[in-house]
Amino acid sequence: MEKEKSYKDYLDKTFLEELNYKIWSTKGSRFNANKRLLKVADLSNLCLSMLSVYLIAVGLLSVYNIYSTDAIDENLIAYSITCLSIILLVFGQIENAKDFSTKAKQFHTCGLELSKIYNDLRIFKTLNEKPKLSDKKEFAETLSDKYERILERHENHQPIDHNMFRASKADYHELSKIGVFKIKTDYYIKTRLIYHVLIILPPIIIIGLLIKTN
Repeated sequence: MEKEKSYKDYLDKTFLEELNYKIWSTKGSRFNANKRLLKVADLSNLCLSMLSVYLIAVGLLSVYNIYSTDAIDENLIAYSITCLSIILLVFGQIENAKDFSTKAKQFHTCGLELSKIYNDLRIFKTLNEKPKLSDKKEFAETLSDKYERILERHENHQPIDHNMFRASKADYHELSKIGVFKIKTDYYIKTRLIYHVLIILPPIIIIGLLIKTN
């Protein structure tokens, strides 16, 4: 049975084989960047919406006299609402400035462009079983130029996007289960943790204060 190729096999072979791996891995990383940004955009919108709901809920505490004025000073509630409103405003501006959706679309476009030249490479290797050395050299130079021009036109992806691509092909990249777990944990911390904390923590604090005052 033939042994499955690994990424090291490509890096140890010809420039064309190495270019094959570069295009393939970059293509996968750019599509991962697209998925990451779309997910972060959804979480960001959800987070901003939930924080607005929490602020309204805290403001209504004094309207309906839900809490005990002996336990919590009304001025403290008003001050907290003002501070949280400022934080929400600044956080919202920062998130909107990141323009997740537009960047996600650009990464998707880049992935499609890389897919095209990757298909050209696969077709060349499939239809030309024994190409001349001069033909391989000319094709490799042309494809390399196209690859570099595509990279120049688009923003680079984050290292975590490439790591997730490696994790999705763990056997191919000779990654252990622990290595995959570390990559996915790092991915969660860098992309989703802050939003989950901002969504979950405020209601816990509000409920805790209400229980304390009753």
